Amino acid sequence: MSVDSAIIEDLPSLEVDPGEMETFLRLNGWRRVECRPGISAVWENAALDASVMVPYDPEYRDFGLRFRDALQIVSLVHGIEPGSLPLRIVSAHSDIVFLRADQFTPGDSIPLGEARVLVDGISRIMLVAACSAIRPRPAHLGRRPGAATDFVANDLRLGHTIRGSFVLPVFVRHDGAAASPGGDAAAGSVAFSRQVVETLASGLEATRELLDPQGGITLDEAVERGASAEMVEAVGVMGGQEGVRSLDLRFVFSGSIPTSPDVPSRIEVPRPQAEQVEKIVGLLRKRPIEMRGRVVGQVVRLERAGNNDDGTAVIDGFLGKSRRRVRMNLSGDSYRLAIRAHEERVSVVATGEVSLVGRSWYLTGSTEFRIPAV
Repeated sequence: MSVDSAIIEDLPSLEVDPGEMETFLRLNGWRRVECRPGISAVWENAALDASVMVPYDPEYRDFGLRFRDALQIVSLVHGIEPGSLPLRIVSAHSDIVFLRADQFTPGDSIPLGEARVLVDGISRIMLVAACSAIRPRPAHLGRRPGAATDFVANDLRLGHTIRGSFVLPVFVRHDGAAASPGGDAAAGSVAFSRQVVETLASGLEATRELLDPQGGITLDEAVERGASAEMVEAVGVMGGQEGVRSLDLRFVFSGSIPTSPDVPSRIEVPRPQAEQVEKIVGLLRKRPIEMRGRVVGQVVRLERAGNNDDGTAVIDGFLGKSRRRVRMNLSGDSYRLAIRAHEERVSVVATGEVSLVGRSWYLTGSTEFRIPAV
């Protein structure tokens, strides 16, 4: 999907590099036909009867001229306005989250204190969305998972504000993005960075419903969709500032990764009532945190060293409402049962403590592995 044309036209000029340009070309039917490593490459699009040279080395005196020529050719061939092209190129490898603070008094600026609250708030909800993408919880207490903190530190960029109220674009980079914990890129799993953005979108939609006194969503459903006490609290702080009428969030998903069809592309959260925020946060923090997880799916891979009687089973299935690939160390009869399930392609049920080791999901602790009775 693409963001509203008004937003694209108002976005200041972005810096685009050759790598971003080539990602855009590859995703739009171009093929690299000639390459001089470190110097330049020639790309062709037979369907559009066009070719373009992409320079690599900015040390060359004519680099800027050649790169502008490449941008102009792509703009002309694809019928994209030159001012809109940089955003289209960047979104080829990045999701973009637009946070708009709809103010009672329109304008291009807000007090520094309010701006700081918005920047801190978007950073916080991105972090807790990453935590919920790893494991949905009503409250994320204690130390944050390393995958979540690494995501915020390495995969996010804040762009320039956009004219027309106060709009912040946050770029979520997918460059070399690792598969979601427990996933396998070859099997079509979703990159963790995309999983976080989708969790943010669904979690914010659930938060909006929780903050509506007439909303019908349950706490458990909201948590499963990505809402948490910390997300509700952050939205309450950002949306409750004196000059803010509502928070408007829009999502531009990169074409480099398939997008789930049920993920919302826009969420508008009206100015929340302080009493409702306090109530919902309190209820979520009192909610018991279920530590055990149950995965229902199929054994898609077995790993065993030599003639050992134990090994690791990789189960592709559903953990709650989310599809995951989960690893489980088994031995003896349990591992032999996993071999049978893999050979016969039958469903299994596995339970245990859900944990993240590196970038892989594991069921650990007191575990159970069985083939359900037909």
